[in-house]
Amino acid sequence: MGAKKPSPRTIRRAQGRALEKLAGQREKLARLEAGGSPEHPATLESASQIEVHARSLRCLRCDAALRVDEHLAQTIDGERLRVVKLACAACGGRRTVYFRIAPPALN
Repeated sequence: MGAKKPSPRTIRRAQGRALEKLAGQREKLARLEAGGSPEHPATLESASQIEVHARSLRCLRCDAALRVDEHLAQTIDGERLRVVKLACAACGGRRTVYFRIAPPALN
């Protein structure tokens, strides 16, 4: 006699675990790229670009649009950074992105 066919619930749970694992891996990668941590802030030329850039980011879990919940100016390790807290309207996922403002150098 062959192996028992998995139930739909078993299949859904396995898919859910796989999606959670993938989301965790995406979050780890996002922390390594520019803006993902205070040690690696994304650099922009003006404060007016920050929310525009932040809203262009997608949710790491479901790839939906993110909304800006909070935009703060904070000093972290002696450096003045902009901290943007984002939330996904679809899945409720949260993300924090860090920016440094560096105006273009004059010639």
